[in-house]
Amino acid sequence: MTLVPGTKLGPYEVLSPLGAGGMGEVYRARDERLGREVAVKVLPEHLAENAEALGRFEREAKAVAALSHPNILAIHDVGREGGFSFAVMELLEGETLRERLTASALPPSKAIDYAQQIARGLAAAHDRGIVHRDLKPENLFLTREGLVKILDFGLARQESGPLSSASDTRSPTSGGTAAGMILGTIGYMSPEQVRGKPVDYRSDLFSLGAILFEMLTGRRAFQRDTAIETMMAILQDDPPLGSASGRTLPAELQNIVAHCLEKSPEERFQSARDLAFALQVADRDTGVSRVMGSGATRSPEVPEASIAVLPFRNMSADKEAEYFSDGMTEEIINALTKIAALRVAARTSSFAFKGKDTDVRQIGRELGVRSVLEGSVRQAGRRIRITAQLIDVANGYHLWSERYDREMEDVFAVQDEISHALAETLRVRLLPAEAAEVSERGTEDVEAYNDYLKGRYFFNRREPPEAIAEFERAIRRDPEYAAAYTGLADSYCIFGFYGGIDTRDALARARTAAEKALELAPDSAGTHVSLALVEHYFGWDLEKEERELRRAIALAPRSAAPHAWLGLLLGLEQRLEEALTCTRRAAELEPLSANVQTNVGWNYSNSRRFDDAIREFRRALHIDPNAPYPLWAIGINYQFMGEHVRAVESLEKAVEVTRRRQTFYLAMLGGAYAAAGRRADALKLRSELEGRAAQGEYIAPFHLAFLNIPLGEYDEAFSNLERGCAERNGLFWWIRISTVYDPLRGDPRFARLLKKIVPA
Repeated sequence: MTLVPGTKLGPYEVLSPLGAGGMGEVYRARDERLGREVAVKVLPEHLAENAEALGRFEREAKAVAALSHPNILAIHDVGREGGFSFAVMELLEGETLRERLTASALPPSKAIDYAQQIARGLAAAHDRGIVHRDLKPENLFLTREGLVKILDFGLARQESGPLSSASDTRSPTSGGTAAGMILGTIGYMSPEQVRGKPVDYRSDLFSLGAILFEMLTGRRAFQRDTAIETMMAILQDDPPLGSASGRTLPAELQNIVAHCLEKSPEERFQSARDLAFALQVADRDTGVSRVMGSGATRSPEVPEASIAVLPFRNMSADKEAEYFSDGMTEEIINALTKIAALRVAARTSSFAFKGKDTDVRQIGRELGVRSVLEGSVRQAGRRIRITAQLIDVANGYHLWSERYDREMEDVFAVQDEISHALAETLRVRLLPAEAAEVSERGTEDVEAYNDYLKGRYFFNRREPPEAIAEFERAIRRDPEYAAAYTGLADSYCIFGFYGGIDTRDALARARTAAEKALELAPDSAGTHVSLALVEHYFGWDLEKEERELRRAIALAPRSAAPHAWLGLLLGLEQRLEEALTCTRRAAELEPLSANVQTNVGWNYSNSRRFDDAIREFRRALHIDPNAPYPLWAIGINYQFMGEHVRAVESLEKAVEVTRRRQTFYLAMLGGAYAAAGRRADALKLRSELEGRAAQGEYIAPFHLAFLNIPLGEYDEAFSNLERGCAERNGLFWWIRISTVYDPLRGDPRFARLLKKIVPA
C-alpha cells in the first residue's frame, strides 16, 4: 500500500514516494522536529506480520545504525506507527550506480575512485563484524558531491565481533542464514554464496570485483542467458580481461579485478583495506588523476608549506650521469628537511614517481603536499645546466622557475640558491640556525662530493661493492667527510648481511667507519643510525642499538629511517605495540617505501601472527612488486605457514630481481625448495654455494643453515650455526625467535648456542 503525501509516521510527514523494492518502499519525508528532509523506508503492509521479513528489516536498521562512515548510508531513527515499521535515513540526491552504468562504462579514474570509496565503506562494516552479502550497482548510490554510499543491508549478517581474520569460524548471531540457503543477487554472488556455503567478508570483495569489472568495461562479469548458466559461470569461468573485455585496461587494474574474483576466498584480497590500498597504488601507477569525492582539490589537513622534490631528470648525453641528477635531488631534499616550518616528502616516496609522467595533482594527493619541485640536470664536461620549477598541485601553475648555467665547482652554490628560493616562494621563515644548516656542507671538495653521490646511487640500488669503492674514493679526497663514512658503514653492513664478504671483516670496517663519523659529526642523525646498524647486524648489543636509534629520532624526528629500524628492533624483541607505533610512524613519513612497509609486517611475523604479517607484506609489494626485501619476507613467512608453493614463487622472484645471486637469497630459496619437497632443487643450490666457496668466495655459515634445517640435516645445521656465531654472521641473534629454527629448539645444543649470543 503506497502512502499518500501528508501521512504521518510519528514526527515524520510523508512528502512523496522515492522508490520501492522487495524489502520496502522509500519516501521523501520531513522531520518536523528538526526541520529537515529525510528518507523513510517502510516495510510493506503485506510483510508487516511476516516474522522473517520483519526480522530482516530490523537487522538492516541495527546493522546500519552500528556504522558511522561517509560511504555508508546513515540511519537516524526507527519506529512503528499504525501497523507500519519504518526506518529513517539520510536523504540522498543523485543516482544509483546502476543508473549511471546504463549510459556507459566509467573512465578508469572514476571507477578507481568509486571502488576505493566502496572498499573503505566495507572496511568499516567488516570492522564491526558486518558482511553485506548483496553488494550490487543497485545498492550503491552516487551523490551529487561525488560520494558513493552503500545501501540496503537487508541481507547483512552480523558476527559477534570484528571480522579480522580469514580463519574466523564464529557462527552468526540469531537471525543468520541456514546453511544451504542461497541469498544475494545472481551475477554478483560469490562462489560460496552460489553453493549456499557460509560466507565472510571476502564474499563482499568478490562482489566488489564484479562491480569494478562492470564499471571499467560496461559489461557484467558473469552475465549469461539464464540464471543457472550465470551461477555456473561464477563457479567456473574467469571474466574476460585485457583486450578480451573490449576495452584496454591498465595491467595493474586487471590484476586487482582478477585478484578480487578468485574462486577461493583464500586467494582473494584478505581485507577491504588491502583492496583499497591496492587501488590507491594502481591510481598512482597508472597515472590516473582522480577527482576526490568531496569535490576538493586538496585535503584541508595538508600544510600550506609542504613540498615534494621529484627526481631530477638526467638530460646528459652520458646516461651513467644519472647518479648526479639523483644526488642533486637527495641533497635538496636533505637541505629542505632542516627547515622546521616546511613539510618535505621523504626521498623514497618522491623517488617512487621516477620515470613516470604522473599528474602533479595526483602526486600532491599521494604525498600530502601542496607543491612539487621538478627539474633536470645536464652535464657537459665541467659545465652543468640545472633547471628547476616549483608547481602548485591545485592548479598546475608554476610558482617559481629558474635555470642555472654554471661550472661544476658552483654546484653547492646552486643547491643553496634553490633551497633558499623555495623557502622564500613558499613563504617559510628561516631561523638563523636553519639558514646555516641548509647551507651546511659535508665537504667543500667537489670531486669528493661527486664520488659520494655515486656511492649513494649504488647504495640505493643495493650494490655494496660499487658503493664502498665510491665512498672510499670520497674519503681519500676528503678524510673529514662524515657523510661518506656513514655511507661506507651502511654499505659494509648490507654487504656483510646479504653475502660476499667475511662478516668479521664487515663488522670491523663498518664499526671503524661509523665511529669515525661519530667523531666528525656527533649531532648527525645519520651517524647514530649507522652506529645502530653495526649493532643490529654484527655487534648484537641491542641496548646500544636502541639508544642510538632513539638519539637519531631526537635529532631528526621527521626521518623515517630511525623509526623504521627501531620498530624492526622492537619487533624482533617481541615488543609488539611499541614496534607497531614506530614502524607505522615510519610508514607515515615514507608512505611509498616498500621496505618501510615491510618492517610493519615483520612486527607481526616475530609475534607469529603470520596472517597479519602477510597482509602487510602484500601492501609493500603493491607499492613495488619487484622489491627484494618484501619478496623474501613474504616468501619465508609463507614457508612458516606451510604454503610452500607461494613461498617458492616469492623467493624465486627475489633471486631473479637482484642483480647478483646473493648467497642470502639463494639459501632462503634452497630452504623453501627443501620444505616444498623439491630436494633435488635444494641440493642443486647448495652445490652452487659450495662451489662458490671453493673458489674463495665467503659464504656465511648462517646462510647455509637455512638449507640444512628443512633438509633434515640437523648436525650440519648446528655445525654451521656454531661457525656463524663465531664469525659474527649478520643478524645471527634472529635465531632466538625465528620459526626457521623451531626444529632445533628441543636439542640441548640449541640452548648452549643461545647462551653465546650477546646479550643473551
